[in-house]
Amino acid sequence: MPASSIWKGLLYSTLLAVSSHTGIIHAVETGPVTAAMFKALPAPALAEVQGREYKFLVDPTALKPAMDEAFVDLWQQVTEAAQNRGFQITQKDKNAFKVDQSTKEYLDTPDKALWQAGYLIRLSTNYKDGKPEANTRVTVKSINRDTATVLKRQLKVTGGERVKIEAEDAIGFQPGGKLGQYIEKGASFTVAVDSLGARTLGDFAKFVPELAQIGLPLSTPLQGITAYSYRVKPGAVVLPSVGACGVSMEAWSKTLGGKPYLYDYSFGYGDIDFYAETEAHAVGERFMETVFGDQLYKLQPTDGERWGGSKVRYLMNRPL
Repeated sequence: MPASSIWKGLLYSTLLAVSSHTGIIHAVETGPVTAAMFKALPAPALAEVQGREYKFLVDPTALKPAMDEAFVDLWQQVTEAAQNRGFQITQKDKNAFKVDQSTKEYLDTPDKALWQAGYLIRLSTNYKDGKPEANTRVTVKSINRDTATVLKRQLKVTGGERVKIEAEDAIGFQPGGKLGQYIEKGASFTVAVDSLGARTLGDFAKFVPELAQIGLPLSTPLQGITAYSYRVKPGAVVLPSVGACGVSMEAWSKTLGGKPYLYDYSFGYGDIDFYAETEAHAVGERFMETVFGDQLYKLQPTDGERWGGSKVRYLMNRPL
């Protein structure tokens, strides 16, 4: 348990109440993380932010060794801890622990030039019957900068299918056990894997022209770090106003079918007016502090606070 959680638990208990009609926890006041955000960035500075994700990293050694059993173990531990604090957790009636397999490949130069410029490129490729599909989902993120800079970048996409541009707030534990946040903005689109050529910067700049303006030659080769992903979506955390927030639990391994080196538990909500959902934000923060901070902090890797709940930062060694 982080040292700050003792007094924060008392603080959150004074800010929240449980409805006698629905059993759902409601907020009386704005949560501390959100309050700090709104003070620093009053409306309409965050108008483009459409969602929030709450993330917690889990050390595989804290769970049962077999992956299928580990997912059930993690789900049960979090559900019990959440119910101990009055939260509602729902589980799917069917296929609650169906595993979806994919790869997540993150591209950069050996000297981290993209990251240092405030960008991240990810390729997400789904698997079917044990084999990768022909198409991949490309995401170019504005990251690793102050909020105003992250949101200012347009990330306009030319080409590809199912184009989506969105900004999201990420909540996790940071150094010192303090619950904190950062904002990312991403442009996602679907293309055929073979349309990405040799995977130079230019091969991606043809889809997101902004990448051609970061000061690197278009011929710059990009190298990938790949995580093999196994994800289950067993149910939801129920929050006021936004309702059921889908839970994702994911395991990453270095090889196909390999032993996981990292798990996570996350939930969130999107398509919102960020300034209007203060109650959902407050109760979501309270969930993190009283479920993970107070009861399950021991599940986190020993260096977990360095990554703010981000598997990507962990994989690429990009601490906060």
